[in-house]
Amino acid sequence: MMSGHPHPHGPSTTGRLAWSAGIFFISFVLQGLGGLWTGSIGLVSDSLENLNDVLVNSLGILSLWLANRRDPDDRWTFGWHRLEVFNSLLGVGFLLLLAGAVGWEALDRFRHPVSVQTGWVLVFSGIGLVLNIAATLVLVPRDRTLLERDANLRAAYLHAFADSLTSVSLVASMLLIRLTGWRWVDPAIALVILVVILRGAVLLLRDAVGILMHRAAFEHEAVKAELMGIPGVLGVEDFRSWKMCSHLTIATAHIIVSAERLEDTEAFLERIEHLLGERHGVRHLTVHFETREMADRHHHRFEHRHEVEGGHHH
Repeated sequence: MMSGHPHPHGPSTTGRLAWSAGIFFISFVLQGLGGLWTGSIGLVSDSLENLNDVLVNSLGILSLWLANRRDPDDRWTFGWHRLEVFNSLLGVGFLLLLAGAVGWEALDRFRHPVSVQTGWVLVFSGIGLVLNIAATLVLVPRDRTLLERDANLRAAYLHAFADSLTSVSLVASMLLIRLTGWRWVDPAIALVILVVILRGAVLLLRDAVGILMHRAAFEHEAVKAELMGIPGVLGVEDFRSWKMCSHLTIATAHIIVSAERLEDTEAFLERIEHLLGERHGVRHLTVHFETREMADRHHHRFEHRHEVEGGHHH
């Protein structure tokens, strides 16, 4: 079941991600080169935060492109949508390596301070701030509700917004160095920015692991209560939800209804699809309808034990 939404005018999600990634890449190059030239590890860290956004956006684009090129079949029953998760894990690993290298350099500069060309750092960080704001605005669709419905777009927007804040903090730190001469502020702000990067990496890792472990896509008890509110629904059993990727939510359920014939369940199915699709973003739904008598004849508990030795037991 696919939940339909009208497409707003303007670039698609892929187009917005591409524009934003391009702007962030320019900012990454300018600030990275500027940091190496001026001696500012804070500027290098800010450029690394821009690289983080380039990776997030690019992996999102690559995942969508690959998923759209491979239709589901008998071998790959959900196509290649889960490639997004593996791309995210690769991106996290790359970011952690870069963050570790920059963090090591920042700690070394506390022991051996390096002079920083604060004037030029202000120029580069100011340019980076303008580019970060532009990359953030590109991600905002005319229909603001799309930010809530599209997980890829929302994640990219939140990353970009955080980047703009780190650029503001970098500008403030350079002004502080010019006023006080405290050279330790530069590696200190670098470590602060690295904390922001690491937080983003941890959240990305958490989401990826959650998808691989089939974590529930939403709060089940609340959704069960909503389903029980449909007239004629007597019970909800064996309810499961999970994400195949950030933009594909799947759900299955045994629904006990006050119906005796198969054709009587069509109205129930329409209301259930509408509720789960519109309110909770379920795009693929499988429902098994049961009467009360059918439900009473068996339990719905999921039971499975891995055998240590020997044969199988069910």
